[in-house]
Amino acid sequence: MNYLIFGASGGIGSALVELCLTHGHAVTAISRQHSSRLDQLAQQYPNQLATLQADVLNWQPKDSRQLEKLCTTFGKPDITFNAIGILHTPPIDSTSQSNKLKRPEKQLSQIDYGFFQHNMKVNCFSSIVIAQYLSTLYLRNEKFGFVTLSAMIGSISDNRTGGWYSYRMSKAALNMFIKTLSIEWHRTFPHAYVLAIHPGTTDTKLSAPFQQRLTSNKLFSAQQTAERILAIVEQATSEHSGNYLSWDGQPLGW
Repeated sequence: MNYLIFGASGGIGSALVELCLTHGHAVTAISRQHSSRLDQLAQQYPNQLATLQADVLNWQPKDSRQLEKLCTTFGKPDITFNAIGILHTPPIDSTSQSNKLKRPEKQLSQIDYGFFQHNMKVNCFSSIVIAQYLSTLYLRNEKFGFVTLSAMIGSISDNRTGGWYSYRMSKAALNMFIKTLSIEWHRTFPHAYVLAIHPGTTDTKLSAPFQQRLTSNKLFSAQQTAERILAIVEQATSEHSGNYLSWDGQPLGW
């Protein structure tokens, strides 16, 4: 199998890369930032791993050309993962005097346009850019999968506590995109599938500021999360396209 993984330098993305390699698959890993871990894996698996440093949200023609060369080496991806996402960030405004993290908003009054827009770009629009690229790669009857990491907090029906406005809305928007895309691809790529998966709370930099109150059975290692996601993906077919699933394969309410 040939995997294409975006967000490959992050906690879950890196674990997915390593797991796919240990299973004997070929992997093309895309990361916005340089990753020493990816360098190590490339040395360990020189015939299985290719890497590309590129920013999906600032995708350039040269990036497409480089990725096309990599696809020539390994063949078209059988499965593409998007593991790109944010939950908190330093201030978007470079003129800000604050060095504090920009955290999910607890109240309406805390919403600001910059942080809201950044959530939408990273958590939702990145998947749109990737799907647009994938749409140019395949012929109508080819089989392939596109899997993006969503979150249970993006479920409208499961929202009982409120708060976290920008993150909730960006993941809800992502879920709508995945559902809508599955309908279009059912017509244009009838053997393809697209899935949104909630990975569970994973021990990464993304969740680190919010782990204090979690019990050990509610916090998963990146390796556990990668194994669970891969187990779902390896069983998926076009009949599952458009599903919004939890890490255990159970469907979530929109």
